[in-house]
Amino acid sequence: MPERVLIVDDDPLLLASLRRQFRRRLDLDTAASGEEGIRAVRERGPFAVVVTDYCMPRMNGVEFLKQVRQLAPETVRVLLTGSADLNAAVRAVNEGNIFRFLLKPCPAASLQEVLEEGFRQFRRTRKERKFSRRTRRWLAEAMEVQQGFFPSGGNRETGLDIAGRSCFCDPTGGDYYDYFDVCREGRRRVVLAVGDVSDHGLPSALLMASARAFLREAAAHAAGAAAVVSEVNRQFSRDVHTSGRFMTLFYAEIEPDSRRLTWVRAGHEPAWLYDPEKDRFEDLAGEGGLPLGVLPEAGYAEYQRGYCPGEILLVATDGIWEAQNREGACFGKAILKDLVRAHAHRGAAEILGAVLEELERFLCPLAIQDDATLLVARLEV
Repeated sequence: MPERVLIVDDDPLLLASLRRQFRRRLDLDTAASGEEGIRAVRERGPFAVVVTDYCMPRMNGVEFLKQVRQLAPETVRVLLTGSADLNAAVRAVNEGNIFRFLLKPCPAASLQEVLEEGFRQFRRTRKERKFSRRTRRWLAEAMEVQQGFFPSGGNRETGLDIAGRSCFCDPTGGDYYDYFDVCREGRRRVVLAVGDVSDHGLPSALLMASARAFLREAAAHAAGAAAVVSEVNRQFSRDVHTSGRFMTLFYAEIEPDSRRLTWVRAGHEPAWLYDPEKDRFEDLAGEGGLPLGVLPEAGYAEYQRGYCPGEILLVATDGIWEAQNREGACFGKAILKDLVRAHAHRGAAEILGAVLEELERFLCPLAIQDDATLLVARLEV
């Protein structure tokens, strides 16, 4: 029996056109609103793939996909939009937990390709419990290799105390963090990066490894933080061409000698800079560019500020604050900030450990549902 697809759009002409184009190739159902789509998922599901427009009255595509995720976690979610609103696109990435992001007008062949990939992802998800012993061993080996990509040590020789960790819901995942030294124009910089590849599992882990290599190469040679992210985007876009995959990234460069912090956001949530003396969290926001892989020629803006000794930089992926316990409550950003306040006098590794211990206690007896990463840097210079 072929996998079933649900397409949700408030444009009846578009729905009729899609039914005509795919009637012989797909088991296709349609809905004209988010509310009607929710009823379809409840009453006529399960669907292998749900495709929704972003701009719809009453319930937009992001809100709809969040409800689909709760009702049918195995269903693959795709956002299709003609919106030119950059903030809406970034919000979709951060809140919708979508598998693919496609821009209107989308050719039928491209939609068909993404649907086929969605079917494969749906089948993989359903067969996870049937993995053979050999496959499990391979995944364990892949996990060991991926863990070797992550840095260790705190960079104290530059006056920075840094610690990070990624927790995966599968043996491998698409979350990424890194920190390392570079020297450009005769000045030493410490690079920090946190990224989140769409979806999770082995395919995302492979893309994470590619992005890590691109970033380390670009950071050594590109002229400035924005140029680094632009170059990584161009390279990453070639890797994900036509697949619809993407990656959010928060990229920062710290200059200990001048106590300057420069950052760039590519579709990623803002980082925080916490001042224990003033008990104040500052969002490191600015205009957030598109996620990596959406448009090869996308532009990115960089922002700067000074910092004071003792301030704490926090960069995370949404798997931290969106983690849900068995009552359906989210861990949330407020709990994360309270933990940082309570442990601000301690080292970066201890702050990190306190947050992850509380997250595990909050979720118990559940396991984490999405990849989650936290990077903590005490700026001690």
